Amino acid sequence: MVGKIANSIRQCINTASYESGMHLKESAISSEFGVSRVPVREAFRLLQSEGYLDVIPNRGSFVRPISLSHVMETAMVYKLLAPVILEKAIPNYKESTYRKAYAILDKIDKAEDFTNIGYLLWDFAKVIYSPSKYDFMLCIFEEIYSQSTRLLCEFFRKAESKQYKVEGQYKFLELCKAGKKDEAIAFWSEFIGNMEKFAVEIAKAK
Repeated sequence: MVGKIANSIRQCINTASYESGMHLKESAISSEFGVSRVPVREAFRLLQSEGYLDVIPNRGSFVRPISLSHVMETAMVYKLLAPVILEKAIPNYKESTYRKAYAILDKIDKAEDFTNIGYLLWDFAKVIYSPSKYDFMLCIFEEIYSQSTRLLCEFFRKAESKQYKVEGQYKFLELCKAGKKDEAIAFWSEFIGNMEKFAVEIAKAK
């Protein structure tokens, strides 16, 4: 039930049914789902960890605004860590790594519900970064991806095209398969830089 409640609230935030700063009341949500406040409270904590809510003691839970400073900070960390992780990860890629990566990209190509794309992109990231075995840095990346889902949904909500282009991911995999590790890392770093600009533009528009 916690997951169901969290998914419903997440969907409402991603589609702007719940706007930034909106006060979400435990009593109203628990009444809507016909449950006690306990699972609602747990759902709020989960959404707080994902960057969707601000839970303020003695005041309540509010839809967290998209912060430009937070976007820039997380992008900076991501750009610094990604090349370090890939340096160790790419030599450990196997055929199964590529199969998993291509399967995820195929799902993204066919995705009709744009709210799922953020999670698929994290699935792709786990495939290309996990062979590094840098568990702590992967935890940091998981935090970054979980909080970037809102930005992606905001982009698709406003964009004319509802399809996410994955040419960059395919190009990265091609370079890795060709044994061009340094080129692959350089390309991916540039790709991340372009994504940062895109994220900053969205945050500034909020």
